[in-house]
Amino acid sequence: MSLSDYIKYLRAVKGGATLWEIAEGCGLPPGDIHFIEVKHRRVGDDDSKLEKLAQYFNVELAELKVRREAYRKRLTHLLEESRLNASEITLKLESGEEIEGTVDWYSRDAAAILPAGNEEGAPYVVQRAWVADWRRAGEAEWQVAAAARGLGST
Repeated sequence: MSLSDYIKYLRAVKGGATLWEIAEGCGLPPGDIHFIEVKHRRVGDDDSKLEKLAQYFNVELAELKVRREAYRKRLTHLLEESRLNASEITLKLESGEEIEGTVDWYSRDAAAILPAGNEEGAPYVVQRAWVADWRRAGEAEWQVAAAARGLGST
């Protein structure tokens, strides 16, 4: 789940806190919080801002820092590459479940993954916001985790 989606999720869990309530509770301008929520590229480089949000939402700073590497444009690149090349990928979901296969289709909100070895079967349809990490077939390293450790860039 991207940092953008995770902040939206945390707001919902907190009863739908408004930007102004969050801003008052953590000391950040509402615009800074809004910027993180609406961008689908890498955001959140200022660790001091993330620390304030982590304290407000009562989550570990590391939870926010790793999620800034799971931005939607990075995932879109992988999904499009897999779709065009009919190459297998593995998606790790927030639940820890792993879905392996090729991309049948994807949209802004979801992706359909044809199960590996059973391309005639029904696809798994996965909400993109529920994807925690991903890798290409044959890669041992998860891309988001590697990028968070400074080991990868795609």
